[in-house]
Amino acid sequence: MPAQADEARNERRALTASMVGAGVFAAIGIVLGIVSGSQVILFDGAFSLLGVGLAWMALLASRAGRSGPTPGYPYGREGVVPLVIGIEGVALLATCAYAAFEALSTILSGGGEVVGGWGLVYAAISFVAPLGMAAWLTRTSSSELVDAEATQWRAGGAFGAGMLAAFVGAQLLADSSRSDLAGYVDPGLVLVAACVFVVPPLRMVRTMLRELLEAAPDDAVQERVQSAIEAVSVAHGLDSPTVRMTKVGTKLYVDAEYVTEPDRTVGETDDVRRSVARALTDLGLDAWLTVEFSADPSWDDPPAVR
Repeated sequence: MPAQADEARNERRALTASMVGAGVFAAIGIVLGIVSGSQVILFDGAFSLLGVGLAWMALLASRAGRSGPTPGYPYGREGVVPLVIGIEGVALLATCAYAAFEALSTILSGGGEVVGGWGLVYAAISFVAPLGMAAWLTRTSSSELVDAEATQWRAGGAFGAGMLAAFVGAQLLADSSRSDLAGYVDPGLVLVAACVFVVPPLRMVRTMLRELLEAAPDDAVQERVQSAIEAVSVAHGLDSPTVRMTKVGTKLYVDAEYVTEPDRTVGETDDVRRSVARALTDLGLDAWLTVEFSADPSWDDPPAVR
């Protein structure tokens, strides 16, 4: 319990810091984007402003998900975690789609302005600061909500690097014989960024769908659980059970059904359950275990065929 309480505090601290940082970047980006006439800086600021709302939602989800079971929610409210991650992904996809449309319109209308001066300073900061924030978030908490925030900051850092390179390239073009191409750099970068940025949000939506539809957890978790149960089964002289598992937020549901002799006792079931629970403590997940003994071989069939 103390470890879980520490992780909850770290998660809230990381999400709060992410929300404040996103707010600062949003204010600077939107103001500078309007003043400089740069679509890409304005897009970056709007992306950060969206991040403020998403971080706030993640903070609420953290509190709800860790509030524990209640009479109304006997299994807790962990489902809110993948739901919020999915909402974040959909919101980011919508932002990318709108930015791509605006950039394409600017390109078709003859290009935009060449950005320099403070634009270059902003791009440099947008390259370094988000990567630092992502690294700090990863060190502070390992929760999925914080990981989603760190993913957004890493994407922002990569975008800042591209923005810096594009602005320098635009300045070089403006001073060359092909100055007519310089105005296409800013909207072109927005279009490229919008296409590249769709990958992390798509993964976030995929995570939501898999967890809310009770899909099996990722291979690393499955292998760890299967290995632990196999070792416990050997130690207690049992055949390998039928194992089913799913993951929702930080909650891992594991169902192990053994077919064995009818004289096995409730105490032996408890021993097996305690052994499996001890073996899974280092997963960093809240494991809800069900261990069943049955002498009926058909009992471990899926419910639909019983």
